[in-house]
Amino acid sequence: MLSDREKLILHFVSMITISRYDRLHSCLNCGYQRDLIHPGTGRDHRDYLMGKMIEDVRRSRCRSISPEDMKDILEEINEEMVSGKLMFQHLIEDTKWSMTGERPNKNTDWRDMR
Repeated sequence: MLSDREKLILHFVSMITISRYDRLHSCLNCGYQRDLIHPGTGRDHRDYLMGKMIEDVRRSRCRSISPEDMKDILEEINEEMVSGKLMFQHLIEDTKWSMTGERPNKNTDWRDMR
């Protein structure tokens, strides 16, 4: 059985995935404007909806997690996602290099190594 922390992470990652896919799908099909602002909060509408949805998940599925703990968990997830993105970029560059023989970083003057 999943702990409440694991449930929160699962639901959050699912929401991010669906949000990213929906945003991409909307951008391709109808010229969706990414800067839609929620009239009540002045925040990006997508951020407002994500915040509301994750709070609803916390209240209905992860009752033992306090709002403060949820904030800490989401910050940890964000840090890991940023680090993971950098790692995947590095791995992709290495793969391209091994397949093409062309270095991803073409800076050959070495001025940055002084």
